[in-house]
Amino acid sequence: NGCWAGRCGPLLRRLFSRTRFHLIHDQADGNFADRDPDCAVPEHLEILSATVRDLRADLGIAFDGDGDRVAFCDGGGTVLTAEQVTWLLLHSFASELAGQTTVHDVKMSDLVLRAAGRLGARPVVERSGHAFIRARMLEADGRFGAELSGHYFYRELQGGDDGLFTACRMLDLLAARQRTLRDLRLACPPVFTTPDLRLTVRGDEQDRLIAAVRDTFSSHPQLFLDGVRIDFADGWGLIRKSVTEEAITCRFEGAGGEALDRIVNAFGVALGAHGAALLELYRGRSFAPDGD
Repeated sequence: NGCWAGRCGPLLRRLFSRTRFHLIHDQADGNFADRDPDCAVPEHLEILSATVRDLRADLGIAFDGDGDRVAFCDGGGTVLTAEQVTWLLLHSFASELAGQTTVHDVKMSDLVLRAAGRLGARPVVERSGHAFIRARMLEADGRFGAELSGHYFYRELQGGDDGLFTACRMLDLLAARQRTLRDLRLACPPVFTTPDLRLTVRGDEQDRLIAAVRDTFSSHPQLFLDGVRIDFADGWGLIRKSVTEEAITCRFEGAGGEALDRIVNAFGVALGAHGAALLELYRGRSFAPDGD
């Protein structure tokens, strides 16, 4: 129902004449009556996933309201994470990335940095947010960039992002590999990350808590792009101020489930009285690796 409604169908059919497209929500409707247009939330893609399964389609594509973000589900209706999409897009460049700069959201899994490095790229970590990634793409003449909410950036677009451009690149990749999206998703290594875990914290306490984390882990490598990210041998933890409310957000990655548990528990201790709330949020959700 957003900006690509009534527009993407003719373009995709012209570019991929041997592909059959079935369009849903193909009328512009700013009320978005059936679901929230934020395609970064898997729960918002339930209608798309169900339609893909019902039609036995090979994949589903979802655009956000203004069309610059995109998300995908495979033929089984499983929604790919932004890290999985980024991993696949990196491999769509293959040898083109040798010696080139790629730009990655600080909140993304280290999986994408390792993949970019193996392809010969120079991966650069940037603060989360469209404006920051775009600015770094321009500054570093980046070949490709990715942000956790589903923005993907390209040199061909003068460092900008476009959901339809990314959809076309994904379709090109599937055609070139002659593989299903599910097959390619399952080839992606598992990722053990949490979503943002949001803690209500008064504004005057936020700096103190971030400083406490910084001091607790002073012997570890630290990154200060946005709040502080602490790197461990088997993962990392990030704590930052929310830009929308009186809260701090934490995000974590571990090399496996045990490493993730250990890192979150260590942060819980560092956060003192707020640690219990963090651990409650963490234990109340399932963080299995991506996959079936």
